[in-house]
Amino acid sequence: MPEEIASHPAVSSRARKLGCKAQETLLDRSYHHAAMKRLPDSGKRGRPDIVHFALMEALSTPLFIQGHLDVYVHTHGNMIISMAGGLRIPKSYFRFEGLMQGLFRDGVVKSDEGAVLMEMVKGTLAELIGEAKPGRVVGLSSAGVQSSAEQVVAKNDVDNCMFVIGGFPKGHFDDDTKALFNCTYSIEGMGLEAHVVIARILYECEKKKRKSSQAA
Repeated sequence: MPEEIASHPAVSSRARKLGCKAQETLLDRSYHHAAMKRLPDSGKRGRPDIVHFALMEALSTPLFIQGHLDVYVHTHGNMIISMAGGLRIPKSYFRFEGLMQGLFRDGVVKSDEGAVLMEMVKGTLAELIGEAKPGRVVGLSSAGVQSSAEQVVAKNDVDNCMFVIGGFPKGHFDDDTKALFNCTYSIEGMGLEAHVVIARILYECEKKKRKSSQAA
């Protein structure tokens, strides 16, 4: 919860229902619409459900389960969330909400055995790219060059390619973010939800990997 609206009645009311501090609640337009009018870029914030759907899609793929995919979330407040290999997040949004509240509070989520499942550190998208050292960085946006998911994967067939998908409800990547990309594509003649884009791109990656394995 951004500090500038933590004392707003809409935020306080939701926090009481959850039994936690206002500062520890997730910004959610469903409950905090009135308070969010004060925030810059409010149209691109307050939709943790988009992240939930996106993560369920990415973490359920054979690529991730078999250890061929790393998944990160970069937040509006420049925090980087990393996922442990094989992680399965709750399908229930309310359980996911509680998980994320704990992550933002403690900086880490661990299993009952003490293994780190999710970790959050301060960092910009540029810093994440610098650390991951991808062969190419590909943005996916309805404002990008028109192509198909199959063509996008084929054109960027390099080791350690990074795909960046916006997890905001409307709008486009800002200029600073676009400057980090080698290229930006649109895979449909209309706007698609983030989890749909993820599903299409990762399916094409799986097909490409399967063909490469068969050829070898």
